[in-house]
Amino acid sequence: KMARLAKKKGKAGDAVNYITRSQALKKLQLSLADFRRLCILKGVYPRDPKKKVKGKDKTYYALKDILFIMHEPVLDKLREMRAHKNKTVKAKSKKDNFKVELLEKHKPFYLLDRLVKERFPTFVDAVRDMDDALSMATLFANLPSTETIESKRTLNCRRLVQEFLNFVVISKSLRKVFLSIKGCYFQANLQGQDVTWLVPYEFVQDLPGDVDYRVMMTFLEFYETQLHFINYKMYSGSGFKYPPKIDEIAHAANAGISAFRVEKKANASSIADGAAAQPSVDEVEEQDPAQRKTMAGKVKALKKKIKNIERDAPADPAPGADGLEKDLDAEMGGSDDEEEEAAGAEAGVFGGLKIFLSREVPRQLLEIMAGAFGAQVGWEGTGSPFSEADQAITHQIVDRNTQRHLFLSREYVQPQWLADSVNAALLMPVAPYGPGCVPPPHISPFVNDDEEGYVPDQKKFIMDLQEASRSHAGAFNDQLPAGGKGAADSDGEEDEVDDDDEGDRSGKMGELEDKFQQELAEERGGSAGDTSMSAGDVKMGSGSKKRSKAEVEEERARMMMPKKDRRLYDKIKFAQGRKTDRVSGLQTKADAAKKKSTKSA
Repeated sequence: KMARLAKKKGKAGDAVNYITRSQALKKLQLSLADFRRLCILKGVYPRDPKKKVKGKDKTYYALKDILFIMHEPVLDKLREMRAHKNKTVKAKSKKDNFKVELLEKHKPFYLLDRLVKERFPTFVDAVRDMDDALSMATLFANLPSTETIESKRTLNCRRLVQEFLNFVVISKSLRKVFLSIKGCYFQANLQGQDVTWLVPYEFVQDLPGDVDYRVMMTFLEFYETQLHFINYKMYSGSGFKYPPKIDEIAHAANAGISAFRVEKKANASSIADGAAAQPSVDEVEEQDPAQRKTMAGKVKALKKKIKNIERDAPADPAPGADGLEKDLDAEMGGSDDEEEEAAGAEAGVFGGLKIFLSREVPRQLLEIMAGAFGAQVGWEGTGSPFSEADQAITHQIVDRNTQRHLFLSREYVQPQWLADSVNAALLMPVAPYGPGCVPPPHISPFVNDDEEGYVPDQKKFIMDLQEASRSHAGAFNDQLPAGGKGAADSDGEEDEVDDDDEGDRSGKMGELEDKFQQELAEERGGSAGDTSMSAGDVKMGSGSKKRSKAEVEEERARMMMPKKDRRLYDKIKFAQGRKTDRVSGLQTKADAAKKKSTKSA
């Protein structure tokens, strides 16, 4: 056999698959700023190889990513822009104004539409990854203009965000709201994806000096194209014209999303009128919300008929009945509960209410909350659809303890009432949210109480209200189908029988153990009282021995684990202990707050 040739160092593995940033700059013939810009636009990020051949203080990139960037058309445009900049500087130094004007007219530029299609092959992918884009655009929409942040970019971000918020309101897609110190968190459901973003409060923003705004502006450059694409697809997919028209008078009065005038497409009505036949399930996704709701109602009625047939049928159900119901659920995109939840969200928690916003509350945020759930919204100022003196107003949102004039025909509540009602999917009681009152704790809808292991008292109160609302709504529901209650009762009887058997077995074992201990005590010469006492002591000792045995077995199993699994196990146990400590601390604080409130009362 021939000897295997030794591998040369630096010819395989991480040394070939990764290169440093300086090597990438040399290979691409780019400056550091242009390289960083191109990587952000293409979605290429640094890697962390296991073996850092060139040193641990270097930044590494995958060689495949650099080769992928080499064939990017934007790379040629960046080189043209750099050459154009050099020509402009040279013409200005020679004071050749004619050439400077000519160069300004023929300034090179690039478009990012192709990059958006490349990074997001489908529309759902773009919607799924729009959280950061929306939060970034919302942030820059509220920032002042500087030398780095141009005013046209700020205005463009504001327009894109308002167009998106307007679609969320008209499509009734908003699901969760949380008022925090940073701002207001919103979550909407679009294309089956949960989109969460942060809207800062409208204050004068202080720009910190330790932030590299050039990098943020590069991200924003891509995010603007992504949001423009998403807005166009959402409006056009729902049968609306894009971009929506703006009422100049309302826009000048800072009416926000109320300044948009959404119009249906010309062919949308003709398509709806021409579809006289029953639409297929595949066509339901392309219909407007009204047609989709009608179709869902028909399918729901069909499923009820199937259940009635099963109720009257023999004990053995038809082989394809369950599968048919599941097929209907899958084709319509959810079960009965999901359809009812969607229908309730579409109808709106504030349906039929007329809400007026006072001038001291954040109008833009509250207008989105109330409008997305079916309320008519007015405010103090120009552009409002109705004035404060309107007698049809049901609720007025205030944030002052005293009011100039009180109308007895309406309720005065604080802004938190809107957010809590949205999260609870029902109208919360208005008394705790009155002017001058300390409102209840604002519960975050983004926290999973089951995972946290602690349910706040306010959450329990909201759950009781939801349960009461559901029981009231289902007071006239049909009776349970045959086999429902009977099956439950039979299951309960079986459980009781099993419990009795287990009790008999444990009783017999206890009697045998007592008899054994009594005989043992008699052999030692003990009395009956001592025997019973010793038997009890032995029982307690056996229980503690069992507990200690379980602990020993657990420790033994831990020691038998591989080192990697043991570390993971220790981390899990540490996290569980920390979670238990946190829950106990929260419970202690809640108990202390209750005692303090009872003493003050």
